[in-house]
Amino acid sequence: MKRYVLTVCLLVGVVWNARAQTPPMDSRLVGTWETYDGPCKPCTLTIPESGQPTFAQAGSAVQVVFSRITPDPGIDLILPQGGKADLVLSGTGHYLVGSYTTWDQRRSNMPVSFTRAGGSASAADEWFVLGEQPINAVDRGVY
Repeated sequence: MKRYVLTVCLLVGVVWNARAQTPPMDSRLVGTWETYDGPCKPCTLTIPESGQPTFAQAGSAVQVVFSRITPDPGIDLILPQGGKADLVLSGTGHYLVGSYTTWDQRRSNMPVSFTRAGGSASAADEWFVLGEQPINAVDRGVY
């Protein structure tokens, strides 16, 4: 009986500690985000206040297997078959930027940038790409 009580207490403590370490979600993440990068025509990511995102590719729902809000602020997603996206909110709050890796890793760390759906960014916030390096992200501190 003592072992059972000890096990239950340890389990409750571990769960409580894990919940305490979950960062609060930045309210700027909430909303619908859209990208045309890669195979997306478009891809839509919706992040509600509950933090449970939904994802769609060309209007068809794609299951989000796992998601995690990060303190950056940002969000990490695992999609079916292990596709993985790591996204961070830009300094201006206009973009979710990061990388996507396919489940088979044939294409790893592909740059991806989501903008708010229906919103329009100013010309000053546009990305200018020189080769593979997004110079605007580094030079202006947007990333």
